[in-house]
Amino acid sequence: MPLSDHRAPARDTPRTPRVETLARTFAELADVVAPSFDEHDYVQRVAHRCGQLLDIDEAALALADPQLRMTALGTSSETAHELMTTQVHTRQGPSADCLRGARASGSADLREEHRWAAFTTNALNAGFVAVHALPLTSHGRALGVLTLLRRRPGALGPTDTIVAAALAQAAASALLSQRTLGAAQRLAGQLQTALYTRVNIEQAKGLIAAHRHSDMDVAFEVLRAHARSSRRRLHDVAKDVIDNAPRVRNLLADDERGGQAPA
Repeated sequence: MPLSDHRAPARDTPRTPRVETLARTFAELADVVAPSFDEHDYVQRVAHRCGQLLDIDEAALALADPQLRMTALGTSSETAHELMTTQVHTRQGPSADCLRGARASGSADLREEHRWAAFTTNALNAGFVAVHALPLTSHGRALGVLTLLRRRPGALGPTDTIVAAALAQAAASALLSQRTLGAAQRLAGQLQTALYTRVNIEQAKGLIAAHRHSDMDVAFEVLRAHARSSRRRLHDVAKDVIDNAPRVRNLLADDERGGQAPA
C-alpha cells in the first residue's frame, strides 16, 4: 500500500490566516518595480503590516541616508511617529543606536532602562513598556530601522523575532533593488537624452553645411556662434534649424564666402 494512504488529510490550523497574511505581505514587499512606487507609501505599508502580523502594539519603519538622516518614515500611529521623530532630533534611543551600529537594539522593560533618558520618559508616558529595533541592512550598512513598540514588558517571542527579522530583511532587499533599478533607469534616460541631443546637433550641422556649401566643422561653428549670441542651448538652436524656425533661417542662407564661419 502506498505511503500516501497512511497520511492524515491536511487540516487548517489556527495559524493558517497568519501564514496567508505572511505570504501576501512578502509578495507585496517584493513588488517595487511599479512606475508609481513611492518610498514613503512603502514604509507606511510595511509598518501597517507589522502591526497585523506581530504581537506588538505599534510599529514604525524609518529609512535613512548614509549620514543617518531620516529620509522616509512610516508609522502605525501618530504616537509612534512622535517617538521616532524625537529620536531623529536627539539622536538618542534604540532606533538611533540600531541605525548607527547596524544591529538590533531595544529593551524588554523600559522601566528598568537607563540608556536613553529622553526616549524612555516619552515612551513610558505614551504607555509603551518595551521596544525592539531591527536594522534594514545591506552589505553591513543600515538603510533604515524597523521599530516595534509594546505596552507590556517582555521580549518578542521566538516566532515573532524570526518574522520581524525576515520582514526587515525583505524590505531592505526590495528597497535596494528598487533604488538600483531607479538608478539604472535614470542613467538610461540620461544616455537616451544625450543621444537624442547629439543626433539633433548632427542633423542641424548637416542642414547648415548643405545650405551654406561648407564643411561640417564650419557648420558647427555657425551653430555654436548663434547659440552663444542668443544665449540659448546648442540643442535648442539645433532643433530650430531642423524645424526651419523663422528665427534661425539666416543660418541656412547661402554663404558666398566659400564656406567660412562667421567672424
